[in-house]
Amino acid sequence: MIFRDEPDHAHRQAGEWLARLHADDRTPDDEAAFRQWLDRDPSHGAVFERASAIWDAVGGLRTQPPVTEPDAPRLSRRMVLAGGGALAVVGASTLGWREAYAGVYRTGIGEQRRLTLDDGSRVMLDTDTRIRFRAGSDARTLSLSAGRVDLDIASDPRPFLIELGTRRIAAQSGRLDMRRDGEAMALTAIRGSARIEAAGAPVALSTGHRIAMGAGQPDRIDRPEIDDLIAWQSGRLAFRDETLTDAVAEMNRYTTRPLVIADPRAAQLRVSGVYRVGDPEAFARSLALLLPVRVAADSEAIRISATDRK
Repeated sequence: MIFRDEPDHAHRQAGEWLARLHADDRTPDDEAAFRQWLDRDPSHGAVFERASAIWDAVGGLRTQPPVTEPDAPRLSRRMVLAGGGALAVVGASTLGWREAYAGVYRTGIGEQRRLTLDDGSRVMLDTDTRIRFRAGSDARTLSLSAGRVDLDIASDPRPFLIELGTRRIAAQSGRLDMRRDGEAMALTAIRGSARIEAAGAPVALSTGHRIAMGAGQPDRIDRPEIDDLIAWQSGRLAFRDETLTDAVAEMNRYTTRPLVIADPRAAQLRVSGVYRVGDPEAFARSLALLLPVRVAADSEAIRISATDRK
């Protein structure tokens, strides 16, 4: 992960470092880069300490996706700042496996799952996702009817076809992130390229680009921050100056106990940071520490309203 030198955004950087250092795929290069970030500005250590205190207060990585493994040792901020010895390893996200019927695979709300398709392609399904895969003699076809998928296409002479609603995408190899929420769809080429059917000429999508598609809307192509885009695969969501309305909508995809913005004054507050999915109450508590909001929770929902605190 690359962190830009943005002095005005040290608190967001500290949150990103917390997530990176707690990740199960953390590398020695990440740890060395973190040391450089600390040394770059004397204030970074204090900012990281505050971010760590908030992380601890809201549970950090305590909440895991369903089907948990035994708890692994937690990484303390003292261990990170001291720099002595190996860092503790946090347990990986645990994902269920299920034999599919007629090539259909799905997850429930709050579930994530990895699997290998018949052609050797690797797939990760996000919360509340449903796909169908068919491998024929001439082509391989994956249909995404709801949710989100990370697809790593196996090398094969047969083309790989993707059905997103009424849209059809062709790829030969590479890695794609696909999402469908009703008629709103998006596809990102993380590695490799894809060819999307369009009303006019087909659209060629190259590495690092995303296309957003929707009924009655023109296609839009941009270059997202890839690390943020794929954060969901480690059970996290990354927000960069998002409205509270949008952040809450994303968090609610992973829970049956929703966050509710009970006060319109709170709806347009902005939030940044990296948050663990599946624990809406911890997310709400962190908001109460960072934003002028109050939180009231019951068995049905967690309500967020604005306060007069600046």
